[in-house]
Amino acid sequence: MLAPEPYLSACLEVLRQATIRARFIAYGGHQEGLTSEQADCLADLMDAVHNIPELLTRWEDCNEALLQGMLEDFDRKWQGHPSAQLVSAYLRIVAL
Repeated sequence: MLAPEPYLSACLEVLRQATIRARFIAYGGHQEGLTSEQADCLADLMDAVHNIPELLTRWEDCNEALLQGMLEDFDRKWQGHPSAQLVSAYLRIVAL
């Protein structure tokens, strides 16, 4: 079962934001390569969202609390970093 609204839109927004952030991190490495911190952030960002496409197609099996927890963990670890806004993007749309 495909994720119903508003969860579908929320997950797609999280993926959109994560993709944009990943692109900016990668572009930042053009001149001097990525720092260890940038590489760690990029890896953590992708780790936080890599299951979302599959979850969207099997929503009946989704543990939404676990999904939110993974996004929260990333945001907490990278607090203050522009990428650390995943759970708020998700919750903003789900709450509409």
